[in-house]
Amino acid sequence: MWQQNHKSVKIYFKIYLILAVFLLAGCSSIQNVISEDEAKQMVLDHHFNHNSRTEILSVKLKNNKYFIAWEIKDNSQLGKDSVNKKGEIEMIEASIC
Repeated sequence: MWQQNHKSVKIYFKIYLILAVFLLAGCSSIQNVISEDEAKQMVLDHHFNHNSRTEILSVKLKNNKYFIAWEIKDNSQLGKDSVNKKGEIEMIEASIC
């Protein structure tokens, strides 16, 4: 009887191990990454104004963040924002000339 219980424990352990491997493999493949084009569009949307047009001047990838320099010519604004892999925008600098 002990051998039969021992075999069933082994089977349950193997099933549990296989399920754990699939679960971990599935979770690790989830990518929370945005592309450069998506980051640029987010900055354009963030600075959207009906009366003026935002222009992207440059994009640099550093420390898993996109640093995007932008300009709004109509009201002489310049700035730089960062966009992280979650799509969160942070204003680094801005000026009105």
